[in-house]
Amino acid sequence: MSGAEPSEVEGTVAEALPNARYRVELGDGSQVVAHVSAGLRLGTGRILPGDRVRVALSRFDRTRGRIVRRSR
Repeated sequence: MSGAEPSEVEGTVAEALPNARYRVELGDGSQVVAHVSAGLRLGTGRILPGDRVRVALSRFDRTRGRIVRRSR
C-alpha cells in the first residue's frame, strides 16, 4: 500500500443513519456518508445531528469517510 494520507475536511452532521453511520454535509455543500473511528467511538459521547466534525475522506470513493474528531 502507498503511504498517502486521506484528506481531512470539516463538516456538519446532517442526519444519523442506521448501523452507526452519519450523513455529513461538507463546507462546499457536498454530502458524504461516514462512520465513527474506533478511538472516537470509545473515547467520546454521542454524535448528534448539528455537531461539527472532521472527516477523513476515502482515497477511492469521495462519498465515503470516517469521522475522526468531533468539535465542541
